[in-house]
Amino acid sequence: MEIDRRDLLRLGLGTFVAAGTALNGWPSRDSTLGAAQRAASAAFTPDVELALTAGAGEARILPGAPTQVWRFSGRVIKGPAATLQPLPDSYLGPVIRLKRGQKVRIRFSHTLSEPSIVHWHGLDVPDAADGHPRLAIPAGAEYVYEFEVINRAGTYWYHPHPHMRTGPQVNQGMAGMLIVSDDEEAAAGLPSGPQELLCVLQDRRFDAKNQLVYPPGMMEQELGFVGDRVLVNGRERPTIPVATRAYRMRFLNGSNARVYKLAWKDGTPMTLLGTDGGLLERATTIPFLTLAPAQRAELLVDLAGRAAGDKLELVSAEYPTRDVSMTMGGMMMGGGGTQPVQGSPFSILTLDVARREPARFRLPDRLSTFHDSWRPKTDAPVRTVPLSFRAMQWFIGGRQFEMDGVAADETVAAGSTHVWELTNTSGMMGTPVAHPIHLHGRQFRVLDRRNSPATSAVAAGVVDAGWMDTVLVLPGETVRIQVPFTEFPGLYLYHCHILEHEDMGMMRNFRVER
Repeated sequence: MEIDRRDLLRLGLGTFVAAGTALNGWPSRDSTLGAAQRAASAAFTPDVELALTAGAGEARILPGAPTQVWRFSGRVIKGPAATLQPLPDSYLGPVIRLKRGQKVRIRFSHTLSEPSIVHWHGLDVPDAADGHPRLAIPAGAEYVYEFEVINRAGTYWYHPHPHMRTGPQVNQGMAGMLIVSDDEEAAAGLPSGPQELLCVLQDRRFDAKNQLVYPPGMMEQELGFVGDRVLVNGRERPTIPVATRAYRMRFLNGSNARVYKLAWKDGTPMTLLGTDGGLLERATTIPFLTLAPAQRAELLVDLAGRAAGDKLELVSAEYPTRDVSMTMGGMMMGGGGTQPVQGSPFSILTLDVARREPARFRLPDRLSTFHDSWRPKTDAPVRTVPLSFRAMQWFIGGRQFEMDGVAADETVAAGSTHVWELTNTSGMMGTPVAHPIHLHGRQFRVLDRRNSPATSAVAAGVVDAGWMDTVLVLPGETVRIQVPFTEFPGLYLYHCHILEHEDMGMMRNFRVER
C-alpha cells in the first residue's frame, strides 16, 4: 500500500518507523551506506579520542515520577580528562571541550530502537564526519568520526540527524554542547571556570505521569513543535547562585521550533559577546536577543555593582505569534486539542547574588579579528533559494529532500564563495512562517535583510553581527548570506532547523567538488 506524507502525519510517524516501513529514503537496518567510514583509520593519529554512546534512561525533571529519556554519555579514551564534562543535574549529553588544531576521533554507538547518527553542528569537517542521515547506523553498530578542529573558538553543539526522526530524538533528550577554544579567545581574558555559565534552552511538554509528549499532530508537524515548559539544561526555572563579579553566559536554543525573545526582566541591557561562530569583533549592547532554534549566543553579565541578595531574572518576553508563525484564537490546534504557541512568555532562570566578591573585570575593546573571507565579495555568484509551502508540504529551493539528490545549482567548488538569497515566501492559510536556515560545513556572514516586517516585535533582537551557521528568515524577508564554502569535497546539507520542517523534507543536499 502506498502511503503519502499527509497520511503518514495524520496516523503518526513513530508507528511506521517502529514497524520498519521504508519511508522516502529511510535507510534500512541492514544498510551498508557509509560502512567504509565506520572503522578507525590507521593513518589518522588523534590527539583526543572519545567514546560517545546513546541509549534509554530516566531523569528527575519534575517533582514525582522520573521521566524516560534518550541520552548521550561518553568517556575519554585518549586526551585530557576535561575534554568531557557533565552538565550538573542534567540528562543532556556531556559538554565536549576541544581546542583548535586538535585531531579528534569519536566512536559513536547506540542501543536505541531505531537508527541514529550524530551531527557536529557548526563544525567544518569532512563529509564523512558531518553526520549526514545516509550514514545512520542501527543499534550495535559503531560509527567512527575523525577530523581536525579548524573552527575558531565558539559555542557549538551536537545532536542526532536521522532522516524523519531528528525531531523525536532531540525532543527525547539527545543533545549536548561542544565548546572550542583557541589562543585568540584566551587572550581576551573573558570569565571562565566557575564564572562560565552554560545554558541549553529547550521547551518541552509532559503528560500527567511526567513523560515527554511527542509526536505532535499534523498541524504541529507543519508549524513546528512548541512546549509549555522551558527547561535550562533539563531543569525548569533554575536559580543559579552567583557572586558580585562578571560572568560569561553561553546560550544554545536547543528547542525543536521555539523562537525566544530573551531579556532581563528588570530592563538591564544585554552585553553580547558572540554568536554561532564565536566572539564578535567587539561587544555590543542590545535591549533583548531573538534566538532561533539551533542558534547560540554569548553574553557578559557583570554583577559587580549588585548587592548581595539581589536577583536578576532572565525571561523570554511575550511577542505576537504572527511574527514567526500562525495562530488560531491564541492557541494552536494539535493532535490533542489546543497547544501553546510561539511568543508565550516564560521565566527562564534567575541569577541569585548570594555573596560578595571583590573581583573587577574590564571588557577588552576588541574581542577577536575576522579573517579576509568576512569582507563582502561583489563578484560572488548569486543563487536565490525560496522557502515555500504548497500542497501541505514545505520546500527549500523549490525542492524537497532526496537522500543522495543534488541539483546543478546545488553544486559548488571547494573553497569558493557564493551569495545565497534566502527568500521567505512560505505561508499557511495566508500567514507567513519564519524559518531558521542552517548550512552544514561552514560558517557564513549575513550581508543584509530586505523587506523586513516593520511591525515585528522580534526583528530588533535579531543579531547578524558575527559568523553564523543558522539564520532566522522572518516572514516576507529576503536575507542575503555570503558563504565561503568548505575546502572538503563531499555531500552536505542545508535545511530549516525547525526540526519538524526538516523531518518533513524541508532539507536539501549541496555538493562540494574539487
